[in-house]
Amino acid sequence: MSAKRNVLKSQLPLIVVAATVCLLTLMWFVYRSLGRSRCDSIFEQTADRVQADLKFIKVKGGVTLGAEKLQELTDSSQKVGIHLKSCCIAQQSKALNTEQFQVCMSGAKDYQTQIIQVANNIKEADAAEKQQKPELAKQKAEAAKEEANKVVNTEKNLAKATQALPTPTSVKSGAEQEPNNNIPHANAAEIATTIDGEINPADDEDFFEFKYQDGKKRRDIVVVCLENKSTTLLPWLASFKRDKSVDRDWKAPNTAGADLDFLFSAESGKTYYVGVRSLYGHSTGGYTLSVVPQKAYDQYEPNDDAYTSTPLKVGQTIEANIMDGADVDSYKVSGVTGKSLTVDLGLQPNVRSQESAKCDTAMAERSMTKFHPWVRVLKSDMSIAQDWMAPNAPANLMFSIPSEPGQDYFVEVTSKYGNSWGPYKLTVR
Repeated sequence: MSAKRNVLKSQLPLIVVAATVCLLTLMWFVYRSLGRSRCDSIFEQTADRVQADLKFIKVKGGVTLGAEKLQELTDSSQKVGIHLKSCCIAQQSKALNTEQFQVCMSGAKDYQTQIIQVANNIKEADAAEKQQKPELAKQKAEAAKEEANKVVNTEKNLAKATQALPTPTSVKSGAEQEPNNNIPHANAAEIATTIDGEINPADDEDFFEFKYQDGKKRRDIVVVCLENKSTTLLPWLASFKRDKSVDRDWKAPNTAGADLDFLFSAESGKTYYVGVRSLYGHSTGGYTLSVVPQKAYDQYEPNDDAYTSTPLKVGQTIEANIMDGADVDSYKVSGVTGKSLTVDLGLQPNVRSQESAKCDTAMAERSMTKFHPWVRVLKSDMSIAQDWMAPNAPANLMFSIPSEPGQDYFVEVTSKYGNSWGPYKLTVR
């Protein structure tokens, strides 16, 4: 009997945490990403039931489990929300017919039902064990595990349903290709190219898909630039994330014929969408659109953590920059011989990038920001030796810490409040 209980206990942790992950991720994606749209209406009937099961599963959480199976279920649960939102957007834009949309929704309902069944089986297995019914407990545990496997298969079926979505039409000869009035029909375009487009009629919308790619996996600042080729178009620009939600949007001044530009931080390998339309839906006109990487990273990137840190010898000076508020520069200091280390960080003049688009308002505003530094020194075991911030204004930093000869240290440079950036010169002596 003891051996059978051990078998049950070895299976329960996997099922408990797997179901927890599925429930948490599904609820987050559906209710936060989809909002109260018709896409999540199938979940309303069992919302209270899910909450009750979630409370039970939380009690069972925190147990060590098999990483491989958990990762499989985690990946599946994270994809479901994206599948559903893609189906919803595509159906609203008439890219999916009623039957295809119903396949998506039926799959989502099956997915939720299976998660609830996983939780039910866990409850029954737990109750059977407490009643000293090992055979029944084992049976319910196996059933829960089988339902967990069905969760993954259902996600795969949902993925097949979204394959019906239209593939982007490529931009040809530098001109937009209609229809591209929504994200599912966005034109696929190369970054650093110029596209000619037109808003006509006044309710026309143009969407473009760009993929930022860097061989060294460096992030970069990208400028989106709209040059107005008319005296009539009052433009609106927006960037969209992978899940099709608005990331940033910019409106033209109340002047027909105005240009527009904005910038954002792009991650290598990620896809971004840009939309163009008339601000109030009352104007028309031609434009050119460009999405231009600025090569704003320094020569040492990527070095955002201790695992990718840049080697720095005692006495050596490095010139680099913090590209944006999320950037962290990590340096591994070696060759320590003394009993103290002095960190000397000096701010440098902000230099405009030579890769700027013709629209330069965003880059001009960016160059006005003054770097407000934050420096941390870590020991070789990653414990903090010193954490030092500049005063409440951009300023140089210099401080000393006790050191052990022969030990390596890590120096991290970043923005104090995550809202400043700029070049600096660093010396550790």
